[in-house]
Amino acid sequence: MVKEVIQDIKSTEAQAAKILDDARKQKAEIIAKAREDGRKLIEQARQDGQQKVKQALAAAEDEAKRRIEEIATREQQDLEAIRKQASANIEKAVQVVVEKVLG
Repeated sequence: MVKEVIQDIKSTEAQAAKILDDARKQKAEIIAKAREDGRKLIEQARQDGQQKVKQALAAAEDEAKRRIEEIATREQQDLEAIRKQASANIEKAVQVVVEKVLG
């Protein structure tokens, strides 16, 4: 009977050791999976951040192009107005010179 009790104790200890070993393996697997999932999340966040930066830069570039076009259009309009005014001034100056010379 003592032998049977000792055998039961040894068997229980072996089972406990196996359960403990399995638990350690599971713990290591869970930690490894969590690390891998964490790496994937960090990589995805980095990629998302880069994509958002690219989108923001593209939007800023488009806005800058739009503003440059607006400025160029206004300057072209101003230049045309100056040319018209200069042409009118030249005509007036010619008339004044003609009047002074002929007049």
